[in-house]
Amino acid sequence: YFGWLSTELSLYSPSTINLKTHVHTRPVGHRPRIELEPTDHPLAVEQRTGITLARVREIAETVLHATADNA
Repeated sequence: YFGWLSTELSLYSPSTINLKTHVHTRPVGHRPRIELEPTDHPLAVEQRTGITLARVREIAETVLHATADNA
């Protein structure tokens, strides 16, 4: 299915809001797979080419701290 990313990841510029996506459904009980449209946006590039575990941690820490700050 076609979709739009609705999450702002502040580590990325330009904004991640409204990036075009393809949503791939999976069996019941499994999260869908979200594939960004292949553009030159840094998040799309990282999704296509891969990222390090350190980068994953950086993203997770930023998102989790932002969530905790808004609680």
